[in-house]
Amino acid sequence: MHKMRPTPPRGISPSPCRYNPEGCSMTSRRALYSKAISSCVALGGAALVTSSAFAAEAGGADAAPVMQSAGAVAVPGKGNEIVVFGRGEAKIGVAHAASEGSVAGSDLLVRPLLRVAELLEAVPGMVAAQHSGSGKANQYFLRGFNLDHGSDFTTYVDGVQMNLRTHGHGQGYLDLNGLIPEIVAREDFRKGPYRADGGDFALAGAAYMTTIDGYDRPWIALEGGSFGSRRLAAGGTLRDLGPGDLTLVAQAKRYDGPWQVPERLRHYSGFAKYLMPAGEGDVAASLHGYSGTWRPTEQIPERIVGSAVCPDVFCSPDPSARGRTLRVVGNIAVTQPDWSANLHAQYYDWSMFSNPTYAEPDGTSAQIRQFDRRWIVGLSARRQWDLGTALSLTAGTENRYDNMGKVGVDRTEERVLLQSLGRYHVEELSGALYAEATWRPLDGLRLTAGLRGDYYRYDVRAHDPQAEALGTGQGHDSIVSPKFSAAYRVMPQFEVYANWGQGFHSNDVRGAVNLELPVPVLVRGTGKELGGRLQLSGFSLTATYWWLDVGSELRFVGDSNAVEPSGASNRHGYEIVAFWRPLSWLALDGNYTASHSRFDNGERIPNAFENAASGGVALVLDPWEASLRLRHLGPYPLIEDNSVRNQGSTVVNGRAAWKGKHWEIYGEVLNILDSRDKDIAYFYESYIPAYDAGGPIEGVLSRVVEPRTVKVGAKFTF
Repeated sequence: MHKMRPTPPRGISPSPCRYNPEGCSMTSRRALYSKAISSCVALGGAALVTSSAFAAEAGGADAAPVMQSAGAVAVPGKGNEIVVFGRGEAKIGVAHAASEGSVAGSDLLVRPLLRVAELLEAVPGMVAAQHSGSGKANQYFLRGFNLDHGSDFTTYVDGVQMNLRTHGHGQGYLDLNGLIPEIVAREDFRKGPYRADGGDFALAGAAYMTTIDGYDRPWIALEGGSFGSRRLAAGGTLRDLGPGDLTLVAQAKRYDGPWQVPERLRHYSGFAKYLMPAGEGDVAASLHGYSGTWRPTEQIPERIVGSAVCPDVFCSPDPSARGRTLRVVGNIAVTQPDWSANLHAQYYDWSMFSNPTYAEPDGTSAQIRQFDRRWIVGLSARRQWDLGTALSLTAGTENRYDNMGKVGVDRTEERVLLQSLGRYHVEELSGALYAEATWRPLDGLRLTAGLRGDYYRYDVRAHDPQAEALGTGQGHDSIVSPKFSAAYRVMPQFEVYANWGQGFHSNDVRGAVNLELPVPVLVRGTGKELGGRLQLSGFSLTATYWWLDVGSELRFVGDSNAVEPSGASNRHGYEIVAFWRPLSWLALDGNYTASHSRFDNGERIPNAFENAASGGVALVLDPWEASLRLRHLGPYPLIEDNSVRNQGSTVVNGRAAWKGKHWEIYGEVLNILDSRDKDIAYFYESYIPAYDAGGPIEGVLSRVVEPRTVKVGAKFTF
């Protein structure tokens, strides 16, 4: 039987085409599944390689051939062992920007996690918070943006975009709760709109996750912990099943949390992937399913804490809130040396009862039910040509069709319908063509120019008179986005970058047909970066200064519990990222970012954080493994005049494990210092009739960081 590839002696089976596209091409670099990475930078001349704990800034979709040092260490993860490359992959001469980077599965699995979306915190400067229960999409912060649930940051999993447009809760809704941590083998990231294959929701940045190709041995893991935390997961690979291999993984989770009303999270997810050789590459067919229900405790008015209405910060003023999600994603991906393609389909059904303001001025319930049921079909493809030794060209297309049979908002009380606030049937179709050329006119100099064109067409129909009164109709919009990058290798260990590009985010198309205040469908943004990369044996440093102007902000509005467009904005700031591996079994990493964010009229942007930092130490010394990580989200204004502010949050998490031949025993302590900082805070009007005698009151509403949580677990490998 034809074998796909040699199986490594231990660890997750790698696909060189999938993890390292250059390993499949004859002469040039290319990217797989929408590949990864690009951004730029040079801060004064000191420079950098973005990197993260155990994967030391590995190369992305444009990576050079994998380079493993003599001191490379094999690090077992929570699923199976994964090889960690001690010095990472070569980035100088390959990366298009200083702010791009990658982390391998080992680094992702070694880090302690409260929520799976915290895998995105491997992106330097990224913070993933939560304000409404473990089943809801996280709140993301990056480059001075409160990205809400993903308005200007996108994530792809095996080439499938996970953001949801015209979503029932908020534009760009990015829910990664269905991911099983053990299936994520690699995460590539980029920041800024500098690459031609980057489209909607990628203005601030993008992450590209690649799932595992298989396990060498089946495994099962069981863990439990504080606040009713329980998890059971198992996985394995059936080798030589027909012409390929079949990998199956399943997970079940439960969690109550510290809240007055137990969360009662019930989470079930599964993953199947069949991988077979085809030509000089392979074909992967995967199916990913997720079902979750929960009882959210949302942000609460700080003024009521300590009263009879709300004894402490864990109170739940509306105990009838509920949420549920069902998502199924099917994907067929073809990867060849000089081309790749994805065909995918999704079914999505989501509903949430929430109450951000708690009561109307007349004292009746302000609870709402938001809902979204849709089908999605997508097709993407790319092709690369080498036009001589100094010139390469990449061209591609990205297409998507969303059919939202039911999306809208109801007004409810204790989950009983009071009235519809607008129910719609929406169809949204988009298509994009892009091309990117890289020229090497001189030794050490690379110039890259790209152009992307996007076309959107939509049809908004009403399901009831309320939606009809707000506005319906059809329309279309288009946008062209030019890109340019330059990289110069000053010396073998040091490279500088300059980047400029335009990109966009889309708005909810229901807003485009609104009769009172229509909004544009596509909003342009322009980004610039200067940066540098220093890469030595066991040490890397990157420094970046960036600028980003956006034609319209998307911001959270409390009374609708959604994001709505606001004024144009501009941001600028810097990032410094460092990685050091002083010993083969010890790695340290850290990053710091600061940003200045303003509307065009000079006012502050609410929830635009001013700085963030993270750092960690990881140790792998057989049979022990340990990691300790700190995450800090700096202060930010809550209103435009900066008179009300949140002071940010600092959280420290740790993980330790002992590994035998077949057993792994591990433990995690999350929020080691038992911080009572705020995970998220807002300033808007709310009303608690039992406390606010005079009616609605403007004030700060926040959700506290979850208290110290301990988890212990065991994994058995057969």
